[in-house]
Amino acid sequence: MLSTVVLDVGETLVDETAQWLGWADWLGVTPLTLLGCLGGLIARGIDHREVVPLIRPGRTFEQERDARLAAGGPWPAVQLYPDARACLQALRDDGWRVVVGGNQPEAFQRLVEQLDLPVDRVTSSGELGAEKPSPEFFRRIAATVAVAPNECVHVGDRVDNDVVGALTAGDDGRAPAPRTVGPAARRQPSARAPPGASPRRAHGSGRRAAHPALTADADAPPTVSFQRRPERGRGSVRLGVGT
Repeated sequence: MLSTVVLDVGETLVDETAQWLGWADWLGVTPLTLLGCLGGLIARGIDHREVVPLIRPGRTFEQERDARLAAGGPWPAVQLYPDARACLQALRDDGWRVVVGGNQPEAFQRLVEQLDLPVDRVTSSGELGAEKPSPEFFRRIAATVAVAPNECVHVGDRVDNDVVGALTAGDDGRAPAPRTVGPAARRQPSARAPPGASPRRAHGSGRRAAHPALTADADAPPTVSFQRRPERGRGSVRLGVGT
């Protein structure tokens, strides 16, 4: 039974533009240079933190992050997307348990916690001790609110980390994988999936990313589609299930 929505942070709820512009300034390159390198790494399925050794050979993201913290310079404020808070509230109003967490250090988690979002739990890979796309991340984040992975809808912006990672969470047979929502979940929902309801297959048009973990077959579980739709000045959320 679906009961919980787990949302990624960066580029799902939080606009990371200011964060990366700060990194460009720290590393001494133009924003265009850093963002171009970053996009190229992500397109090739390489960890975004590899942008630091790409620009500063011999240095790691962690080393530069620690150096920034030691320097005491101001970090950009966490900037939510305009409809993020309203969407989170809409999920809570509809009775969903809501968890927020992504691949961030605990220090960034504390900044997100200060936003006082209408959620049940804020966490991070730093706190969980596991990072996406590791299946362990999805198991541990579900455990923070005492639910099984297959009770969760995972919402994120990346196919590799968020969609494929979540789908492989049940590969060892310990528990079924969570439902997934992301760039590869293209089908528009035609039925609402309220808390406690069994997922229903719904027809729609669209296509999946060409990744083995995303290849549909007759016995595959449905994927859940997530739609953020502004309505009368308020973000609204609709959860549905598609094949």
